[in-house]
This record gives sequence, structure tokens and C-alpha cells, in this order.
Amino acid sequence: MVMNGQYIGKFKMDTFSLIGLGAILLSLLTLVILSLIFRSLIKRQIDEQMKVMIPIKAIRERIGIRIKFRK
Repeated sequence: MVMNGQYIGKFKMDTFSLIGLGAILLSLLTLVILSLIFRSLIKRQIDEQMKVMIPIKAIRERIGIRIKFRK
């Protein structure tokens, strides 16, 4: 198969679509990072509240609360 300019030209992305794709990927990455931060803050808050009820850390870790978000 011979690669000529017309075949390659079909797959080139123009500048605006490349910028749009970059913006979408950057926003998805930001959402993932924010969700991880949100989960860690919730876990930390639960652990802080459990410290009052259960002062021994080993017992708190054995209880192990799982956070499940509603769908």
C-alpha cells in the first residue's frame, strides 16, 4: 500500500479539534483527581469521628468502614 498525501490528510486533526480533545482529557483527569480527594476527605472525617467512639486504632482498622456511593 502506497502512502500518498490524500490518505494521510484524512487522518490529520486540525488545531481546534486537537485543543478540544486536550481540554476534554484535562477535564476528565481533573474530575478523577477531585473524586479521589473527595473520597479521602470523607474517609478521614469518618476516622476522626470514630476516634471519639473507639480510641484504639487497631480496633478501628478491624471494623473497616467501606464507603459506597449511591448510583
